[in-house]
Amino acid sequence: MAGLESGLRRARRRSGLTQGELAARAGISRQALSALEAARAQPSTLMALNLARALGCRVEDLFWLREEAGQIRAELARPARGARRALLGLVGGRWVAHPLLPHDPLAVVTAADALLSRSGLKLLRPRESVEANVLIAGCDPGLSILAGRVADRLPGHRFCWIAASSDAALTSLARGHAHVAGAHLFDEEAREFNVPFVRRSLAGRPVVVVTFANLEEGFAVFPGNPKRIRKPEDIARKGVRFVNREPGAGARRLLDRLLRRAGVPGAAVKGYDRLLGGHLEVAQAVAMGAADAGVVARSAAVAHGLDFVPLSEERFDLVFPKEWANDPRAVRIVETLESRAFRRELESLGGYDTRRSGRLVSELP
Repeated sequence: MAGLESGLRRARRRSGLTQGELAARAGISRQALSALEAARAQPSTLMALNLARALGCRVEDLFWLREEAGQIRAELARPARGARRALLGLVGGRWVAHPLLPHDPLAVVTAADALLSRSGLKLLRPRESVEANVLIAGCDPGLSILAGRVADRLPGHRFCWIAASSDAALTSLARGHAHVAGAHLFDEEAREFNVPFVRRSLAGRPVVVVTFANLEEGFAVFPGNPKRIRKPEDIARKGVRFVNREPGAGARRLLDRLLRRAGVPGAAVKGYDRLLGGHLEVAQAVAMGAADAGVVARSAAVAHGLDFVPLSEERFDLVFPKEWANDPRAVRIVETLESRAFRRELESLGGYDTRRSGRLVSELP
């Protein structure tokens, strides 16, 4: 039988309130608050709403159902498509599962939190450890460096990189499927990176946008560039095989923008409709000889021993809910972005400019 689990104590401590102060704001006794924090008592609807209002959060952030030991029921962030393993996160008091898809190269080297089954998810790690997961959705390979560095600053927490296009990452954040989203999307009308897309995707939800880094994007080509691909229109030449990113990816938007400027229709590019799900997958396809070119971050081309033809410098930003801004995990992320060790390591991958890393871009709305 499921019981009630409480995140009330953790939320109160994050807010900096004592038990007496929170009890007074919520209109209950300190003894009643103590019992609720220890999950020895169940709140009435009115009591739960008053506590959530006093702490500036949702009721689901404070109270949720505890499943039977070893089993968890979670909302799937995407279709499982044959996946048997998953990463888990507790986002806003709700369990979210990200299936590790069998065709995703990153899934093979990612340790799962649970096994998928028809009855739910079977935990592979202690529940307390899984609760400390932070889910970061985005496409840039540098997010794996960030995850490792932040974990060093906050022991006991695991920062999980969920590979996703920029559009998909923002959608994941909007749906409560991730704690943080990464994006590099350029709005031609506003002449601005990311912020216009964040406004549309998050629909007025208060968020904070900080810079991860500026990154180079361009064509990954075979060593020596045997097809002599130097500008966007070259990929429309006869005999050139291209591999593309999915709609909503920053690399796809960049390609479409450059092709429009060059007056080249997508239909003229062989492989325009051949889609892969990330920078590393595109670079791998070129390295294996399955394509002659694809748009990637420079770091992905370097990782596969490929030559790189630069096309643009993009600003890659991180987005997280404003109510999460004072959470120790969010604070450590920004501190890490500003640290010299992280910047040096990221720049060593190739194609990153970290001079603005950690800088506040915007607070919306």
